[in-house]
Order: sequence, then C-alpha cells, then structure tokens
Amino acid sequence: MPLPSHLSPRQETALIQAAQAGDAGAFDRLVEEYRDYLYRLMVRACHHPNDAEEVASEAFARAYERLCQFEGRSSFITWLGRIATNLCFRRREKAELPSVSLEDRAREEEGHPDRTPPADGPTPEQRALQEEMKRTILGAIAALPEPDQTVLRLRDIEQLTAAETAERMGLTVAAVKARLHRSRVRLREHLNAYFFGEE
Repeated sequence: MPLPSHLSPRQETALIQAAQAGDAGAFDRLVEEYRDYLYRLMVRACHHPNDAEEVASEAFARAYERLCQFEGRSSFITWLGRIATNLCFRRREKAELPSVSLEDRAREEEGHPDRTPPADGPTPEQRALQEEMKRTILGAIAALPEPDQTVLRLRDIEQLTAAETAERMGLTVAAVKARLHRSRVRLREHLNAYFFGEE
C-alpha cells in the first residue's frame, strides 16, 4: 500500500514540532493527512471496517497523548501505524477471551442467585454525591479549551453524531474524533486528579 506523500519530510517535521509545542491545529493537519491511509491499513489488520474506524480514531488519540515521546527515529505514519496495529491486536485478543462479570462470578462462588432486594431509590447521601459528581464534571468540561469543549458537549451531552458535530463546527469527522478523544483524556485526567489526587 503506497504511503501518503502530500507532505514533504520538512513539512511533516514542522507540523509535529508545532503539535508537540501545543498547536492543536497542527495535529489536526496530521490527522487530515493520514486518516485515510491509517483506516485502510487497519481494515487489513482488524478485518472489519467498524473496528478499523474505532482503532484508527483511538490511535490518533493515543498518538496525541504520547506526542512528546516521538523522537523522529521513524516516520510519523510508521510510528502511528505501530500504535494502531497494537491496539488492533489487543482488541482481537480481548474479543477472543471469554468474559464473566464480577457479579456473576460472586454468585457462582456463593452458589445462589443474588438475593439483594432492589433499592427504592437513591438515598439523600447518594443524591448529594451525584450532585457533587455532576458539578465536578461540568466544571472539568468548562475548563477544556475551545473548540474541544464544544466537541465534547455536542457528542457526549447532546448526543450528536460525529458527522453532525463536524457539520455544525465546520470540521472534518476525523478532526472531531481526534478532538473528542483528546477532550475525554483531559476530562479523565481532571477527574482522576480530583478524586484520587493523581497528577
């Protein structure tokens, strides 16, 4: 499969360095350049178009998280392809393993079905915790930079599709997916720091 060749090595290096310095637009340009090639590569590796699309999107998100680790020893697309291929193989391995929920396993070990009566509704303490969680999440979303914040709101709160979000914001679907993954990563980091004291 021929590699994409729209960018010269110098242009690619400049975009990577800009993205490493925090330029989200530069990373979006890299997504635009390589998304179709990576998707085709993952169709071959994952053997299913839906899996290929999800793996490719996750690979871009992982690449953004680890961009500071990219040292240019290989081309960007080679490095990105390795990330995507590893994700694809892990997904396939996970799909082949039987899964048993912890609740099912506990019932098997106890030798009887769950006898816990259903709760009538949340207790006042649970409602207070739910309200605190809601405020924390909304605050974390508000702290995200634009347009990542809007992408997250449209996709995860208003439940718009990637295509609808892309049309509303004037972005490509690939850029929406990359920004959504990036926003979710930042949101997760904020919540981990809040609840678990993780830096």
